[in-house]
Amino acid sequence: MPSPQDCIFCQIVAGAAPSTIVHEDDRTLAFMNIAPAAPGHLLVIPKAHATDLLDVPSDDLAASARTAQRMARRVVGCSAPTA
Repeated sequence: MPSPQDCIFCQIVAGAAPSTIVHEDDRTLAFMNIAPAAPGHLLVIPKAHATDLLDVPSDDLAASARTAQRMARRVVGCSAPTA
């Protein structure tokens, strides 16, 4: 598993790798996917480094889920047809 220095997600959080950030708070970061599979495809990550899902502290995991839901609502709201 990559160390925080080698982790692309940690580099994005630190601003050392390019990204299009759409949301940031104390615990999470949401940014556009480099190769989107669909309009609005983005990634939500905890800011703290973790090697995998089992390594993410529960508070950060819960914050990531809340951010993912918030971002999904934005995407659905943006893609809703207008009358």
